[in-house]
Amino acid sequence: MKTNRKNGTSAGFNNTGKKVERMRRVTVYYDRHCHLCQRLRTWYLRLARNPSAVVWRHYTDAPACGLDGKGCGETMAVETGDGRHFHGFYAVRVLIGYTWLGFAKPLLYLPGASWLGERGYAWVARNRYRLMGKGEPN
Repeated sequence: MKTNRKNGTSAGFNNTGKKVERMRRVTVYYDRHCHLCQRLRTWYLRLARNPSAVVWRHYTDAPACGLDGKGCGETMAVETGDGRHFHGFYAVRVLIGYTWLGFAKPLLYLPGASWLGERGYAWVARNRYRLMGKGEPN
């Protein structure tokens, strides 16, 4: 199988001999006790092109990706199939590429998008319990 580094897919052939693109598996580390984070996961699963390509884990499982629990508990993290790590806004940007909204992903690379995205993500992360509350994981 050949991997396309630009979009994280790998080319293969199905049983009819037609070329198909397969998405690489990614792991998301998030706060299961955060209602906002749970809603993000639910939203993602509804819009995902291939929900089984993404594994969702609680941030206490994060040492596998070289993060400490506190740091990962304050921000969502994504580990891609090729071992790269993304946090906060950049993790959300990676996940959008795995949904049907992937066509809009280039907008998140426009000048100023990272600056605005980092600050917006940081504000939401700081205020997530106040905005949505804290509860037991689903």
